[in-house]
Amino acid sequence: MREACDGDSFLSVAVAPHQVYGPRDSLMLPNLAEAALSGKLRVFGPGTNKVSFCYVDNYCHGLIIAEEALYPGSPALGQFYIVTDGGYELFWEAMDRAFVALGGARAALMGKCHYPTWLMMGAAHAATCVGKLVGRKFKLKPFSVRMLTIHRWFDISRARQDLNYEPVVARDEAWRITLEWFRDNWLPNTRFADRARQ
Repeated sequence: MREACDGDSFLSVAVAPHQVYGPRDSLMLPNLAEAALSGKLRVFGPGTNKVSFCYVDNYCHGLIIAEEALYPGSPALGQFYIVTDGGYELFWEAMDRAFVALGGARAALMGKCHYPTWLMMGAAHAATCVGKLVGRKFKLKPFSVRMLTIHRWFDISRARQDLNYEPVVARDEAWRITLEWFRDNWLPNTRFADRARQ
């Protein structure tokens, strides 16, 4: 699609978020929260990996302004941009704050034993092999371990420059909205319902 952009009859731009979160998230937050609230989740590695998150409204904003940049001569034509909330957070500290807000014990993750990356990667490969033998899929996979232990943060200066992108919802407000929704809507429908607000 980017290569097909000729600047005249076909205009295109690619915009991707990184680590999307927000109300109704059915992937990242619920899976990690369930493991954390059950007491099973531990920090993989030293817990210092930097990650850029993108609140869903900020991603939608990025898509809208990218569409507005589709005109002949636009610097955005045929380009690829990543949009986020700006900057980075330490992944495990952000998750720890989220799980505490959902009713987990103070320092639900950071205060517990951290599992070395090499151990978790070995366990993930073993789980994959066992899964193939017994015809089951396990959540612990080498890809998951990698994503939970590596730095994954992005500079959004090109999106700022070419698209005039700025997050429309600040990080703290985005997390507040997200966690409020999860406390009110997700948590009451889980086995952790007793931790929901009354």
